[in-house]
Amino acid sequence: MSALWQFYLQKPTDPIHNPISGEFFSTEAVGDVTEALIREGIQNTLDARQKKTDGARKPAHARIFLSDSAGALPAHRARRWFGTLWPHVMAPGNGLRNQPAAEESCPFLVFEDFGTIGLTGNPEEHQVVDNVENHFLNFFRAEGHSDKGEKDRGSWGVGKTVFPRASRISSYIGFTVRCDDNKQLVLGRSILKYHRNNGKSYKSDGYFGIQRADGLMLPTADAATLAEFRSDFSIKRRGESGLSIVVPWYEINGDDCITRDKVIESVLRGFFYPMLMGHLSVTVATPREEIRLHANSMVSTVESIGGSLALKLVPLINLAAWAQNRPLAEFHSLIAPQPQRAQTWSADLVPPDVVNHIRQALAQRQRVALRVPMSVRLRNKDPQPTFFNVFLEHSKEDSEKPVFIRDELIISDVRSPRIPQVRSLVIVEDSQLATLLRDAETPAHTQWNQSTSKFKDKYTFGPGAINFVRLSVSELLRIIHQAEQQPDPTITIDFFSVPASQDDDEAVPARRRMAKKKGDQTEPERPEIKNRQPRRFRIESLEGGFRLVHGDAPIAPPMSVQVRVAYDIRQGNPLTKFHPADVDIQALIQEPNDGSVTLDSVTAEAKTGLIIDITVNKPEFRLDCTGFDANRDLYVKADELKEATDVD
Repeated sequence: MSALWQFYLQKPTDPIHNPISGEFFSTEAVGDVTEALIREGIQNTLDARQKKTDGARKPAHARIFLSDSAGALPAHRARRWFGTLWPHVMAPGNGLRNQPAAEESCPFLVFEDFGTIGLTGNPEEHQVVDNVENHFLNFFRAEGHSDKGEKDRGSWGVGKTVFPRASRISSYIGFTVRCDDNKQLVLGRSILKYHRNNGKSYKSDGYFGIQRADGLMLPTADAATLAEFRSDFSIKRRGESGLSIVVPWYEINGDDCITRDKVIESVLRGFFYPMLMGHLSVTVATPREEIRLHANSMVSTVESIGGSLALKLVPLINLAAWAQNRPLAEFHSLIAPQPQRAQTWSADLVPPDVVNHIRQALAQRQRVALRVPMSVRLRNKDPQPTFFNVFLEHSKEDSEKPVFIRDELIISDVRSPRIPQVRSLVIVEDSQLATLLRDAETPAHTQWNQSTSKFKDKYTFGPGAINFVRLSVSELLRIIHQAEQQPDPTITIDFFSVPASQDDDEAVPARRRMAKKKGDQTEPERPEIKNRQPRRFRIESLEGGFRLVHGDAPIAPPMSVQVRVAYDIRQGNPLTKFHPADVDIQALIQEPNDGSVTLDSVTAEAKTGLIIDITVNKPEFRLDCTGFDANRDLYVKADELKEATDVD
């Protein structure tokens, strides 16, 4: 019996169902179609690696073949495989928008993995059996269900929808050789919308195979069919276990086109780390050439591509290569937060010797390896100790985004602050923390979200654990920066634009506030501080601004001072709540200015935000800065800047 395409008829008791799983892998979630397909395909390859006798996984190899138009399957051969599908492809309302014409040749993409187990499990099973793994069922017949364990990268059971999503007919055919029984099987699947054809209503899913008496579509094991399939679609697999997937009519033009260069870039960006570990190699092939990507060829390949890819990726690969070879003795350990509370960052987690080590290493362009302990707590369970590793090095870039890796998978869209002039890797491999983060990952595994169904209500202090990892680099460097700056209490002054007393020029009031009502009570203004220490600087009020001048303690020019300005707010830190629309500091101090800034024996430079860096050149100096809203309270903070390092 020849293999055919069949769709299941819609029964009166069946709800009308239009699949949406592919939306989890939209371009907003993971990038373009190429990145989604490569990410899911290689992720599955890594999860399906065969095991050694000691339980460790063997290395895997993936092959991606792009026929392009030059190697496309002629239309008459394409009809051999998709002719019986065509009435459904052309049915109105089936969800397809760019169907190929029947006489078009068929460009195809092949994704194959080797060193993997193949789709094991009973191929005739149509329902989930408790405690029985069935990868064949999960791949072809199930959505939202997965047998993957805690150490696997994927878990939602919807990732395979990237393959029909990459096809102009929303279809794919899989050829598997299974490691347990060596059976060779071919089954295809098409995912359309509910549609009507020839007066009949059909469900969204169709299959290519042999129809059983009860209607269930089974894979074909016919040797002649398998030989034709391998020949027509340039399949390399013969008797090796694993899975080969054919995506027909992939897009070769337009914004969603899949090209050799896009595939190579997606492989390198998404999977350089497992390749460095020796767990993965990838071949990208066309009818004209092929390129093999592995640990020893990655850097040279990236450099040959050049451009922004090389600029960003080569230093990151080099840092990752250094990181994976660090012995435990080279790691500097932090102190774990208290396990009985939410995991949060504080300065006491970083010992002084570690602060000094990070500061000196970055200043001297040396790399840093850190072990960060913490705890994870399942609901109604005791806290469990865990850890992650952070690797740092100096960067010439003004803005670097930390790279997060969970179980060798790069989590590409973690919402983490960008860091100036520091390149960083955050690597999570311990199972306790890796499982928590995996539970918080969205189906595309690109970000951590505390609202996912797998995460919500499963952990005590779970969101705090995510944030502790997510903010690790920025919080570490904030702590280092604060420890390094060591502000002198006689230089830091907070000031509101309430006119200063003219009775005593030497007396600078501490932060004054307008009296605030709290219920029926009135909170008094804070009294002025008596017997204060001599101050090296004095901040005075000006109409719509402030003046910074020499105080009554000696100073030794040249001296670097950072002045931060913001409009005050009732709650929180005004300096973190500024808005670019408040005032344009750079416009105020640029030369020539409009008279809003007066400089006497100082030089000034505007920084990002409401920040002015000044250099005091003489003991007697003055900085006048106006142009602010005179009807709003002004908050001014000045700190001496010690000798700068690359962390500043």
